[in-house]
Amino acid sequence: MLKKQLTVSRKNIEKNNMKRILLMLLMTVTLNCYSQEIIEIPQEELNEFFLAIDTLKEQDSIKTTLIYDLESQIRNYEMLSKQDSIILNYRLQQVKILNEQIQLYDDRLKVVDKWYKKPWVGVVGGVVGTLITIHVIDYSLPR
Repeated sequence: MLKKQLTVSRKNIEKNNMKRILLMLLMTVTLNCYSQEIIEIPQEELNEFFLAIDTLKEQDSIKTTLIYDLESQIRNYEMLSKQDSIILNYRLQQVKILNEQIQLYDDRLKVVDKWYKKPWVGVVGGVVGTLITIHVIDYSLPR
């Protein structure tokens, strides 16, 4: 059993040693590959760059607000257009109904008795006719 434990521990030690060697190789390769030259940018250029970025951010927010406002205007114009078409349809219906009323009034005037077909005209005509008849008869009778 002790032998078995010794072989297991040797294998673990060998594994750890291999890991360390591999880690060291990778570290040296990455350190050689990572070496970059440092470029110094003057502070004035950095300030101008950041100012330009801030300006672009502000312009972007203003344009986003403008786009939102224009989209809401478009929605309002579409709604106004729909309302106008509804009002126009109601006006056309109103004109149609008024024309029908005019036609009904014209038909009613045609159906209503003329002045000579009214009852009072008949009474007056009858009285006048009777008076004229009596007057004519009165003159035509011998005396």
